[in-house]
Amino acid sequence: MGRAQKETLRTLSAAEEQMLEDIVSASSERVDRVRRALAVLVVAETGSFAEAARQAGYRSGTTVAHVVQRFNRRGLAALTIAAGRGPRPTYDGAARAHIVAVAQEQPRRREDQTATWSLRTLQRRLRREDLARIGTSTIRRVLQDAGSAYQRTRTWCPTGTAVRKRKSGPVQVRDPQTEEKRALIDAAYRLAEQEGVPLWCQDEAGPYQAIPQPGASWAPQGEPRRHPHEYVRGGTAKLLTLFRPATGEVRAQGVTSTSNAVLHPWLRAELTQILLEHAPAAPCRPDAAFLPDWWHRRHEGAEDDSAAPVRLILIWDNLAGHKTPALVQWLCQQGILPLYTPLSGSWLNLAEALQRIIVRRALDGQHPHTATEIITWLEETVAGWNAEPTAFVWDGKRRERRQRARQRRADGTAAVAQSHLLAA
Repeated sequence: MGRAQKETLRTLSAAEEQMLEDIVSASSERVDRVRRALAVLVVAETGSFAEAARQAGYRSGTTVAHVVQRFNRRGLAALTIAAGRGPRPTYDGAARAHIVAVAQEQPRRREDQTATWSLRTLQRRLRREDLARIGTSTIRRVLQDAGSAYQRTRTWCPTGTAVRKRKSGPVQVRDPQTEEKRALIDAAYRLAEQEGVPLWCQDEAGPYQAIPQPGASWAPQGEPRRHPHEYVRGGTAKLLTLFRPATGEVRAQGVTSTSNAVLHPWLRAELTQILLEHAPAAPCRPDAAFLPDWWHRRHEGAEDDSAAPVRLILIWDNLAGHKTPALVQWLCQQGILPLYTPLSGSWLNLAEALQRIIVRRALDGQHPHTATEIITWLEETVAGWNAEPTAFVWDGKRRERRQRARQRRADGTAAVAQSHLLAA
């Protein structure tokens, strides 16, 4: 029988209990924090320090007792390494602030030998500036605690704006309907399928060159797949794509050109087939929250039958070819509601996310010699995808995981800030 503990665990608040459960269930959390959080939860549930040690992987209940004592005094901050344990702290708040400040500076190429910081080049710079013994692991921890991460550079433009070249020079163009379009597309992703209206996304991917494509693959040790240093360009290919996020179904065709003369006939034929197979027998009810006002006005005030009730929603980019009067009129007559993404808002089109997956699976690490080969590989990959499709959920679990990760990082930063010290 275990000895009675001198100090029992205080009552947990609802917020503390929820945060401890999130830490235990997180797949990206540090192991030591997970073990301490699990030990506290087990003690709160069973009152047994021995049982907590067994479930958390500690040797004895004494270790759990120390965790409980620190938790009673410091709260969630006790999940980090305790004061007085591990290596002696050697860097105070001023040193930490200096590390962060240097990392935010632009490197001096002549002195630092780089244009972007890595841990090693940053270490060399800091060791020249009175931190002679600092290690890369300490630098990493300081930057992570300050909310930084090592990330790839991304191409970015604020949604609703773009830079265009004019005769007078570059000018910034703005879309005045950005927020309206964005809110409408967001509502359509969340509500359309619930209302019984199929939602499809359309995009043209490419061009993809018939040249050796970069990529990684499994191969015998020391025998990577090799591509020729010299090659002959074999033309380019593109992929016309229709994608239904709710089911993961893809309709695609490889082409060498995506002009209106190619795109519009293919699009009409595919949408006609989709309406026959998937569109609801009854049209969408006119009070659906995601329908735009202009569609209601056109439908109610139309003297002819040019605007049928909505039977399908189509999300695509705001290219000029997508707004030709003949095509838009045909869409309205078929009961297809086109929703155009705002300027620099192609991220709202899930077809682009699907295309990145298809293209990566079809072409990474391959060496196509002709555009026909590219088209064949892309279409075969699409056929394989449709055999086991994956549905895309708008605003789903992945976003929830990102939010939880941001919350954990924020809480971790606050906990570290209380100590003002870092173990070297």
